[in-house]
Amino acid sequence: MIQIILIAIATLLIVVSTTLGFVNTIKGNALEKKLIAISTGINELKEKSAASEELAKNLGGEQKKQVDPHWAYDGDLGPAHWGVDYPVCGTGQSQSPIDIRGPFEKTLHMISTAYTTGPLQIINNGHTLQVKVAPGSKMMVNAEPYELVQFHFHRPSEEKIDGTPQAMVIHFVHKNEEGKLVVLGVLLKEGMENQIIKSIWANAPQIAGPMVADTKTTINPNDLLPTEKSFFEFSGSLTTPPCTEGVTFFILKKPMHISKEQVAAFPFSMNARPSQPLNGRKVLTN
Repeated sequence: MIQIILIAIATLLIVVSTTLGFVNTIKGNALEKKLIAISTGINELKEKSAASEELAKNLGGEQKKQVDPHWAYDGDLGPAHWGVDYPVCGTGQSQSPIDIRGPFEKTLHMISTAYTTGPLQIINNGHTLQVKVAPGSKMMVNAEPYELVQFHFHRPSEEKIDGTPQAMVIHFVHKNEEGKLVVLGVLLKEGMENQIIKSIWANAPQIAGPMVADTKTTINPNDLLPTEKSFFEFSGSLTTPPCTEGVTFFILKKPMHISKEQVAAFPFSMNARPSQPLNGRKVLTN
């Protein structure tokens, strides 16, 4: 609409300019003054059109904010209210995390990891510390490969075992070629200092901001995994908005250690969603 107005303005200016040249020779200064007044009015219209265009941009920005609402782990934006802006968080029947309890059924899956060493790239996104992983690290579910995309931390652990959480948990997020997500969870038990986490924490931003890359510091995600790979398995969802379902979780039974001081140094005092109902889902184990 604004473009049409501007084209009309440009056409009118050409007509006015041509008319000025013509009438000046036959009508004198009086008519010229009138035409100059018209030209001034056109310029004012152009300014109003530009202002309208800027206003439209601003309104578009406001609309974008409205359809991309913020969320948090407490208060009016906490998990109990996520379903207002992200319906699946409130109505989904296969939501994560869960409180893992027996009885268990036998899984048909086998898992293995083949992670590679790469430079440390970490971001504080305002909800957690997230480490971006260079291409090449994979998890195999039976014979199907899933690429490791990133891993991040929750405090305390989102998954509970018989009602008891651990100090923290690491979620390793994988994706296959069709876009299906698999999460490998490693529980962190308070105890000895974790040397790999020490390197991550040393480079981690304490406030939300852009990605921080340290080419001098390299990590291999495999060093954050226990050697024993027995696990619990269940079908779930993203544990943060939009809470998309269809995510398979493998939670390793054996925890890794993290010191009390390292837990305290994590920039978030709490960033764990409460346990969600099973709604008839089965928990499997190997």
